Amino acid sequence: MDPRRFYSALVFIPLLYVGIRYSPPWLFSLLIGTIALFALWEFLSLYFSDTCSMPTKVLSCLIVALLLGAMHKGLPQIWLVGMLGIIAIIMAGFFISPATTKQRLPGWTAYIFAVLYVGLLLGYYPLLRNLENGVALVFFVIIVTWLSDIGGFFVGKTLGKYPLAPRLSPQKTIEGLLGGVLFSIIGAIISQFTFVPFFSLGQCIMLGVSLALLGAIGDLGESAIKRSVSVKDSGTIIPGHGGVLDRVDSLLFTGPAMYYYVIFSLPS
Repeated sequence: MDPRRFYSALVFIPLLYVGIRYSPPWLFSLLIGTIALFALWEFLSLYFSDTCSMPTKVLSCLIVALLLGAMHKGLPQIWLVGMLGIIAIIMAGFFISPATTKQRLPGWTAYIFAVLYVGLLLGYYPLLRNLENGVALVFFVIIVTWLSDIGGFFVGKTLGKYPLAPRLSPQKTIEGLLGGVLFSIIGAIISQFTFVPFFSLGQCIMLGVSLALLGAIGDLGESAIKRSVSVKDSGTIIPGHGGVLDRVDSLLFTGPAMYYYVIFSLPS
């Protein structure tokens, strides 16, 4: 294991904790927006390579900022669901055939997808935090999702034998996925006894399994996009971890899923 991963975590995890726990809503939205802009910049740089001009990158980041601002003010749910549908359709293409999807996806459609894939999905975290018990909910999603990543990494490295999706990510294994689910369930159960008592034990177990699977889908989704352009990491900004997009890929689907679960199952 690269020791830089540990040192980077020592720096960024306390900053993330303070940002989630103590920042006012506008500052938390700004924090998520900054993360989204870094991730979008990486996406555009790796996906379009030299064909993406600086003005285009700046314009795309501006659109993401406007999208996040609109979500913070309140977009109609039908718009949000429609945009999620666009993401799902295009992402399905990347899962089926990464290279073919890139070749057949018009440039303007790819830009729209990039903006929605990064900006819309990360934009659900401010929405989630603004709900009742929002701080606890955001911590729950991040902890359970990242525990799944950690469990998947270590179990996959030590016991992994059967590939999970060799065309998309040869190193990911079924054993790693099961290890990630186990770690996320343990994290969810511990969370129920500590900071999310408003969830039942059964709900926590169900959410642990669901978030682990959605996190794996998010991870594989980014792997499919990177496979379409034959790159390993989205960037190098975080020592030992790669790019920002590499670190938030598993969180892209878990945040929206938790938001809709809460608003439909725990009405305020």
